[in-house]
Amino acid sequence: MHELFMRRCFELARQGTGRVSPNPLVGVVIVKNGKIIGEGFHERHGGAHAEPNAFKNATEDVSGATLYTNLEPCCHTKKLTPPCAPLVIEKKIAHVVICNLDPNPLVAGSGAAQLKAAGIQVTTGVLEQEGESLNEIFFHRMRTGRPLVHLKSAATLDGKTALPNGESKWITGPEAREDGHRGRLQYDAVMVGAETLRKDDPALTVRLPGFTPERMPFRVILTGSGKLPMGAQVFKDDFRHRTLVVTDSQTKIDMLPPQQVVRLSTLNPFPFGEFYKKIADFGIHSLWLEGGAALHSLFLQHNQVGRLTLYLSPKIMGEGRALFAHTSSGLADLLQLEGLEVQAMGADLKITAKMETNRRKP
Repeated sequence: MHELFMRRCFELARQGTGRVSPNPLVGVVIVKNGKIIGEGFHERHGGAHAEPNAFKNATEDVSGATLYTNLEPCCHTKKLTPPCAPLVIEKKIAHVVICNLDPNPLVAGSGAAQLKAAGIQVTTGVLEQEGESLNEIFFHRMRTGRPLVHLKSAATLDGKTALPNGESKWITGPEAREDGHRGRLQYDAVMVGAETLRKDDPALTVRLPGFTPERMPFRVILTGSGKLPMGAQVFKDDFRHRTLVVTDSQTKIDMLPPQQVVRLSTLNPFPFGEFYKKIADFGIHSLWLEGGAALHSLFLQHNQVGRLTLYLSPKIMGEGRALFAHTSSGLADLLQLEGLEVQAMGADLKITAKMETNRRKP
C-alpha cells in the first residue's frame, strides 16, 4: 500500500516540472482510514511547498492521518518559504512515509529526526530508486556542487547527424522530437555551439501541445570567434532576454547587451568550474546539451556529462557529419555508458544512459 500512495506522490510532483528549479519535484498525499483526503505538490519556485498545499486541499481533519511524500520535509529557514516539518507536527500527523531523505546539507535527515522527536512514526526508503530518478537533477547538484549536464543528440543508425552540407531536418520523427522538448523542459538551459546556431538557426525553446511557458529555459551559445548571425531566432524572438553568449574576455559581441554575455578567463582549456559558477548567477543549475559534435566532445572528454540521450532513426546516411568530434587513443579509453535504457519512440529508438562515473579522469 505504501508503494501505491508513493507513486501518486510521483505523479503529483511531476506537475511541477519546468517551474520549481532549483528546488526538487515534490508531491504529498494525505491518507486517513485508507482514503486519500488531501493532495498537493510544489507548484513553482518561491511558492508554497507540497505539504502546505496538501493541507490546504484536505477535505477533512488531518489529525491522526498518514502523510506520504517523495522527499523528506524540510526543516531549515534559509529559503523563501517556512519549513515544513514543524507544520506536519502542528497538524498532528501520526505517520510520515518518505521516499528519499533530502541530500541538501541543511536537511540531510534533520527533518525526519524532528518528526520522530515529536512522536511521529517515520518510514523511509519507499521506492527510493524511483525517487532518485525523479529528482536526479537536484540530487546531482546537491551531491557534487555542479549542474547535471544531459547530452542529447539524434542520429541515423550509422551515427550521422547531418549530410556533408549540414542538412539535418528532420532525421527523427515527430514523436522523438516532441520527447526532446519534454527533456528541454526539465532543464534550466539549453546549450549549443556557435556552429550549430549558424547552420540550423534553432529556436531552442520548449514547444509542446498545451504547454504555456511560465519560464522558458535559457539558451546558452558558446563562441570563440564571436561570429554569430544577427538574424538568428534566439536574438529576435520573445525570449531573447533569456539568451546568453559564452565567450572569452576579449571577443567582441554586438548582438546582446553586456549583461547577457558570460565572459570566461579563457576558452582553451575550457574552465568548467568558472563557467558553472557564472551561469549559476543566472539561476542555471542544469544543462541540456544539444550540440554540435565539438561541444559534445568537449564535455564528454572532460567527464562533465552525467546523462546521455540519443535518438536513433532507422536510416543509413553513409558519408555525413558524425555525432562526436574526438578520437579515442585505444579501446581502454572508450567512454563507457551505464544503466542503459532503450525505448521505442515512434519509428525511432530512444537510448538513455548515465555516463560511467568511475572512468579515468583526463
